[in-house]
Amino acid sequence: MKKRDINLQNLQIFSDLSTEEIDVFKDELNIMKYKKNTFLFKPGDKADTMYIIASGKIKVFTISSSGIEQMLYIYQKDDFIGGLNLIKKTAYIYYGQAIEDTLVISLSRECFDKIINKYPKVTIKILEESFLRIRHAEDLVTRLIENSADVKVASLLLSLARNFGIKKADGILLELNISRENMGSFAGLTRETVTRKLAELNSKGIIELIETKKILIKDVDYLKDIIVQR
Repeated sequence: MKKRDINLQNLQIFSDLSTEEIDVFKDELNIMKYKKNTFLFKPGDKADTMYIIASGKIKVFTISSSGIEQMLYIYQKDDFIGGLNLIKKTAYIYYGQAIEDTLVISLSRECFDKIINKYPKVTIKILEESFLRIRHAEDLVTRLIENSADVKVASLLLSLARNFGIKKADGILLELNISRENMGSFAGLTRETVTRKLAELNSKGIIELIETKKILIKDVDYLKDIIVQR
């Protein structure tokens, strides 16, 4: 895909910029394709690039001292990775891996500096997203320290609904294309436990498991009650 085939104004981070403003730096952007399971970066890699996801999904995770994967974020279209690293000029401390074929727009440090210095609107969007990620991290910590598997799964589903849910007439649809193992990593549970708890919620009619990687949340209030009553 060529840069001319992507409307950069359709990406949230550039949506407030005019065509003329985007033309100033458009030629400095690169289009990169990552196959499923390909790493964008690993701990210790120099953070000299900002990635904006045009399509696909990327997971960011760490590996515990015991070798267990702990997922931190799932990023999809419109999300960016590396902007804060460029601001702080730090190396990556996590893994970034495509969980499906992903198309990414990359900016060099020089291009990034030019944009944030020239266009405060973009800087504000980066700061706004940073705040949301702090809230996400707080939710993640709360979920991981919780002992109840029911609460962890309910919290996970609500978090996924807020970030990725598509409102439908009969509920909120999650089309994540992530495995139960990845969901377990996100919740601090084993794949088997997540599978069992989802099956229980499905049998109660709280959710509906569609195909292998789609979930329809039919009763959000029930999930919220699980958390409140913990």
